[in-house]
Amino acid sequence: MYACRITRDTVIAAMAATFVLLPLTGSAEDDEHVLDEVIVTAQKREQSLQDAPIAISVMDDEQMERQRIGDIKALEAGAIPYLRVVPVGNTTSNLIVAIRGNAPGDPSEVTRDTAVALYLDGVYLARSQGLGLDLIDLERIEVLRGPQGSLFGRNAIGGAVSLVSKKPTGEFGFRQSVDFGRFDELKHITRIDLPRIGNLSAKLDYVHSERDGWVENTAPGQADYTEYRKDGGRLALYWEASDALSVDYSFDMSNASTAQNYFQFFSDRLGLFGDEPDRQSETRLPAILQPTRSKHSGHRLTVGWDLSENLRFESISGYRDLEEDSDNNYLGVLYFNGLNDSSVMDQDQFTQEFQFIGTSDRVEWAAGLYYLREDLSKTLQSFFTVDLFGVFGGPPLSLISPPTTFDALASGADVPPRIIDSEARSVAAYGQATWNPDVLNDALRLTLGLRYTEDERSSTRFQTGLSATDQDSDHLDTTLAIEYAWTDSLSTYAKWSTGYKAGGVNTRSVSFAPFEEETAETLEFGLKSEFWQQRARLNAALFFTEYDDLQLDFLDPVNPTIVETINAARKVDVDGLEIDLTVTPLEGLLIGASYSYLDDDIPLQPNPVAGGLLQQFYVPLAPKHAGAVTLDYRFQPWSFGTLNAHLGMTSTDDFFYGPLVGEQRTDSYTLWNARLTLADIPVGNDSTLKVALWGENLTDEEYVVFAFPVGNPAVSIANAFGDPRTYGVSVTYGFR
Repeated sequence: MYACRITRDTVIAAMAATFVLLPLTGSAEDDEHVLDEVIVTAQKREQSLQDAPIAISVMDDEQMERQRIGDIKALEAGAIPYLRVVPVGNTTSNLIVAIRGNAPGDPSEVTRDTAVALYLDGVYLARSQGLGLDLIDLERIEVLRGPQGSLFGRNAIGGAVSLVSKKPTGEFGFRQSVDFGRFDELKHITRIDLPRIGNLSAKLDYVHSERDGWVENTAPGQADYTEYRKDGGRLALYWEASDALSVDYSFDMSNASTAQNYFQFFSDRLGLFGDEPDRQSETRLPAILQPTRSKHSGHRLTVGWDLSENLRFESISGYRDLEEDSDNNYLGVLYFNGLNDSSVMDQDQFTQEFQFIGTSDRVEWAAGLYYLREDLSKTLQSFFTVDLFGVFGGPPLSLISPPTTFDALASGADVPPRIIDSEARSVAAYGQATWNPDVLNDALRLTLGLRYTEDERSSTRFQTGLSATDQDSDHLDTTLAIEYAWTDSLSTYAKWSTGYKAGGVNTRSVSFAPFEEETAETLEFGLKSEFWQQRARLNAALFFTEYDDLQLDFLDPVNPTIVETINAARKVDVDGLEIDLTVTPLEGLLIGASYSYLDDDIPLQPNPVAGGLLQQFYVPLAPKHAGAVTLDYRFQPWSFGTLNAHLGMTSTDDFFYGPLVGEQRTDSYTLWNARLTLADIPVGNDSTLKVALWGENLTDEEYVVFAFPVGNPAVSIANAFGDPRTYGVSVTYGFR
């Protein structure tokens, strides 16, 4: 079933890891500097990272601060190399999130689901819209790699990302930070922990961030490309009703205004504008553009009840509302007279999960029931905004005022908006148990997990006529794992797991024909180890994944505003190797290194747009090599503060942005960032000050974050660049 393809690149990666470890296998003097234990909740209970038989990456609040990870989009640079984050074509607030090469090509489609499940404090986030919003006082980010079907359910076929917020402390505390940076960047964060009143603790957070666009729009009164302005707040309450009963409530609200990425002509084969191979700082034409506006709000209520010493019950209720008013102008890059896509979306969702978490002498288990209801609507209207060829009565390249409506699915201009409605319901029951049998000195652990899911989705599209689909499906996901602890600090595991992504329909498809669910099976071998007197930690995973009915999105070669989605007619394999190494060779010095290797194989697939012609498809967002290295050093404290230095590097091999690309610009890149912080500066009354200088993309690398061809054969290749070099200063005042 699984094809193990060990290539020269795999051998080189394994040898590199071996050479890195050789200097660390010797003895060391016994002193106190060791690695901190990392706690995760990947299996519905708190446990050490080293005890969880899962390939998982964790980033805590200090790491996020050093690397300026203030939102999901900040992970675009590759700080977690196993996680790929790219904007959806042009919209910076709408992100594609991929793990091990699995992601939908266009998650902005409201009638389909994502491949990586995102959870905020245990509540599933069903839509990718608005993921560019600022994260509010996170304790950690957990990235679970590979299918997580038994515990995290549908649409965790690539993996899951769990965002865990900080709880109120019950002690009075205050922190205010302000960042100033290039392009008039301003970010300020206010955090207030209120003193406990009785058994009730409360916490308030507010964050504001803004930045000018680094691509100037030559049209007066219009937004510049890449500009943004964001506001967000969160109220958290924690009530300890008794030693056995607790109630955890939070309300968060975010409002963001973000202008899209700017697309350039990497290759203009019609010669209308000329090639633009280098990153531009000004638009080629004046653009009618307003920022996309996103509003998020959500309530979460978690009730925890210790029914006994060995049994805990949790209820997690979540309601979220999302509104997005999107405006995107491709200008002339599609040769579609300055095509502008404008849409309005409204989504609300309710989730309810009941969990039972138990332990006994030999068994740890978790079981639960899950329910999701999602309702959404979207209205889409496309416009011609620039008369590229002088066909609207004005000279070529002049603005069309007022813009002329256009829609390829409705056969031309002067058409009504496209109206989409969708409803989804999902129910599931799951259970997972780990047994530690009384054999082999308690070194063996066996895990079995099952989850049964039933899904319903109905969707309609109305423009000049009505199209409708209804889809029902059910699925059983399984996890089997065997773990063996060779010593207290060395264990290995083998795991077989399955996952599935629900079916749907692409509203940009001419036929509005539904596509079916996608399934995956993964065989994974893992290593968890600590050595050199707990100064070094090495975790690794080797996996082999086989996909059935992989969902593939691709542009119509003639009209790039039409997108088709099909299920692959043949099985697809993605294999890989992942290595995480953390070392503290000297007191105050922490070195982290991560490496990802991916090898994919897609046999020739029939292309329905080309009459069933067998063509080569690709696994998108799957760089063969990716890695990250961090160096952090804490100097000996002085009377006036403590100096900390951070240096980070991420490197990414080239990869495809879509499965059927014809010609496309692919590019590898390496990014450097740094931060120098003077912390713990005493300012009286138990208050401290922290001042930091930071820089990102220090070498001013011109790297591409999205690209696509226009036409087949391509008449142009369009691409959007990532942020240029930025730098600034951060000041934080606080007390507790």
